[in-house]
Amino acid sequence: MQTAAQEFIALVILIFTYTLISLSRNGRNRIDLPAAALMGGALMLLSGVVSPEAALSYINWNTILLILGMMLIVSSMEAVGFFVWISAKVVKAPNPLYLLILICAVTALLSALILNDAVVLIFTPVIILTTRRMGISAVPYLIMEAVCSNIGSAATEVGNPQNAYIASISGVPFHTYTALALAPTLLSLAAAIIIAFFVGGIHFRKEFSRLQITGSNDIQVRQGPLAFMTFLVLAVFAGFYTSYITHFPISAVALIGGIASFVSVPFLSGSSNQDILQKVDWGILMFFIGLFVLISGVESSGLLGSIVLSFQRLSGGTVDTVGGMTVLSSILSNVTSNVPAVLLLAPVVQHAPSTGLWIALALSSTFAGNATIVGAAANVIVVRAAARHGVRITLKEFSSYGLPITIVSLVMTVLSLSVF
Repeated sequence: MQTAAQEFIALVILIFTYTLISLSRNGRNRIDLPAAALMGGALMLLSGVVSPEAALSYINWNTILLILGMMLIVSSMEAVGFFVWISAKVVKAPNPLYLLILICAVTALLSALILNDAVVLIFTPVIILTTRRMGISAVPYLIMEAVCSNIGSAATEVGNPQNAYIASISGVPFHTYTALALAPTLLSLAAAIIIAFFVGGIHFRKEFSRLQITGSNDIQVRQGPLAFMTFLVLAVFAGFYTSYITHFPISAVALIGGIASFVSVPFLSGSSNQDILQKVDWGILMFFIGLFVLISGVESSGLLGSIVLSFQRLSGGTVDTVGGMTVLSSILSNVTSNVPAVLLLAPVVQHAPSTGLWIALALSSTFAGNATIVGAAANVIVVRAAARHGVRITLKEFSSYGLPITIVSLVMTVLSLSVF
């Protein structure tokens, strides 16, 4: 039963949890993102705002299974040497500008196919090694790796966790989403490379003779396992694109693909099933479960309805437009994070559902993450991984690339989707 007291308690817990999430993203709190979300969910249960039965029923298992299936596929691809093979191609870049374009294209493409956080985690050490061999600074390339990974992940419903959630609740078919998201994604990617070229200046204009590329041919990959995993990924994506015909949920397609790759790993590489499980990011699954329980309390208390009405009033009714949703999503995504922002804004879109609004929410929450280091998980992963290898990326350096790219990407999103 909804009461004013329950709504107030839910509001306090929501603000407390989102504050913890914000502090965790800024590195100012020992409590990380999954712990913050789980704590918020636990408080909703302990305070009696939501019952255990209602909380469990609110967990969107389609989202959980979709992400789990994709992570199993990514771990298996790494085990058979897929990313080592890609790395061998990147190392052969003949000059810094070509390397920039190659890094942007490869990370964007892979991030559209698999979860972008996994892509940057694997490729950051590769980029550092490559730039050191070339005798050039790794910083601009690492920044653009993160930026283009975020941009590329927006192209499909499986590119990042928030898109996976939107796919599970929106009813927008996989092929429809990609068809509408592809244009702003490609335009944003092209704009990002152009902006980086002008912002980066001397980094991308060195003479060929100054490069010292060595060791580009010392990587060996078995072709059989590589071909198998490539075929499996293509089969999974074929299942995604035909799901509107077969009526087979994309979460089930991803899970079947993940299980198939997981079972095949011992026969394809020296890795065991346990090795694959250890590489799965269980934290992101815990993060989602905690947020689902948290939002279940927000809804059960009646606070969710109040939040939707507040968004409507504050925006003067423009939140139901592509432009209004883009602005609101961008602000909220940078205040907290894109995943909790999307979970809060999804009911607003459900209040006035349209394909254009769902895609605007997905694109804007993703593109907005490029503005600062803490704007997206991929950015934080790159910066922290770089620091472990002795490469320091400052907020000023990151934002000098990311902020103008973010603004251009958001403008392109509004222009591309306003007709829907």
